[in-house]
Amino acid sequence: MKKLTLLKLAAAAAACLPGAAAGADVAAVVSSQAGPYAEAIEGFRQTLDGPFDYYDAARQAPDDIRYVALFGARAAAGDYTPNTQVIYALAPLGGRKRDNWHEISMMPAPGPAMAAYKKLQPGLRRLAVFWASYPGEEYMDLLERAGEKNGVEIVPARIKGPDSFPDRLRRLLGRMDAFWVMPDPLLINESSIMVLTSFSCANAVPFYAPTHALVLNGASASFAPDFREAGTAAARALNMLRGGTELPAVIYPRKAELKVNAALAGKCRWPFSLD
Repeated sequence: MKKLTLLKLAAAAAACLPGAAAGADVAAVVSSQAGPYAEAIEGFRQTLDGPFDYYDAARQAPDDIRYVALFGARAAAGDYTPNTQVIYALAPLGGRKRDNWHEISMMPAPGPAMAAYKKLQPGLRRLAVFWASYPGEEYMDLLERAGEKNGVEIVPARIKGPDSFPDRLRRLLGRMDAFWVMPDPLLINESSIMVLTSFSCANAVPFYAPTHALVLNGASASFAPDFREAGTAAARALNMLRGGTELPAVIYPRKAELKVNAALAGKCRWPFSLD
């Protein structure tokens, strides 16, 4: 007998909570049953104060629901009335739909991120940042300010798609000490990961990845929240909304971790301080 996925277990647990089947004022809508969403919904379930109703992306939560958490781009494609307070996570939309929508960022807060990379790479002076549409100009502005405080110049590298990587990387060689790729689905595919990791190792220029998983595929390091933390942050935000707290448009998860590819650091000559 196959084991139930974490997502199915989380959904079953939610349904068993008092009031979950009827009368819950919170709903969670999940794009799929894949691993990342299972981790997120488990973090959500463990942190939310009270029961919630569960839906997959094929079935939007009722229009009269008071609060809804959306996980993934498919779930976030739904529309809700201004009377519903919406928290969305794992969905790089690149913009807020309405004032009642609040994003759990897929990015770490700029300050802690810059401090983490500077500590890992003390000689970091110029950091190229690749992005297409997500996380947007506002995050880039915040990142530039955080860079200044850490003695790092941010070199914005906005591109249209992954095919632009080879030429842009070549042109930036000698003008950057490392490069960071944002969690933009327009940029990440199997081919672009191969280009990025090969360039990084061949030229001893660290590749800072948007997710921890890419460190296992050859990226140098990643300072990022994990999927479970995204769910935890969404539940925490809903708890605050239900308590009457006003929230900003973008909320950064409290917990982000640095994962380093120590196995390749020596071979690729990345200038890391691993003590």
